[in-house]
Amino acid sequence: MNVRVVLVRPRDPNNIGAAARAMKNFGFRDLWIVSPFPATWEQIKSAPHAMDVVESAHVVDSLAAAIADCNLVIGTGDVRRASDEDQPMTPLQLSERLRQASYRVALLFGNEKSGLNNEDLAHCHRLLAIPTNKDCPSMNLGQSVAVCLYELARERSLPAAPPIEQPTAATCDAATELARALLHDIGFVLPGNEDDLMRRIRAALLKYELSSYDLNMLCGIMQKTRRALRLKQADE
Repeated sequence: MNVRVVLVRPRDPNNIGAAARAMKNFGFRDLWIVSPFPATWEQIKSAPHAMDVVESAHVVDSLAAAIADCNLVIGTGDVRRASDEDQPMTPLQLSERLRQASYRVALLFGNEKSGLNNEDLAHCHRLLAIPTNKDCPSMNLGQSVAVCLYELARERSLPAAPPIEQPTAATCDAATELARALLHDIGFVLPGNEDDLMRRIRAALLKYELSSYDLNMLCGIMQKTRRALRLKQADE
């Protein structure tokens, strides 16, 4: 099972260590850390029996770099932040989905203070929430990682699912940038609304989980449209 744990802007070195230990407990090793607080990273002294996971972690400056080669990005967070039409899945439901097809999965965990922000969530195909008591809904970062990976590890005894042809996060980002260029060409982008517009376009591409073939076709249409616009402008 190809699962990557991505910690986004973690603040507490103990939580990074706890997440690494949970990964080692359940047989996962692919840890990426996005923009950790400098003091946090420097203070990691030990993760019992899991320092090898910490020492081999990839530390990057952007979420896009951490998920570029993944084709299913799952953001963990508060169920109350989800829209009515996009209710979060549970760890068990994610496990059941991975039983049907083999993805390169990135599990995103936000920092302890504010979780994942809207820009982070715009990179996610789906949101995942751990069912908890409404009187105490939040969990420690290390505990959250452990609960999610426990459910996924249970599937390892089953036959491997067939791989799925779905575009990577980097391919979806490239399609989003192509859409940005086309919208500028036709004057659709208004001052002040560009960032929100592009978040919505990326979210739509991820929500409908287009196949690689369909996304390539869409990009081809946008490229030919841009080329036709340039030719028309040249003739004028």
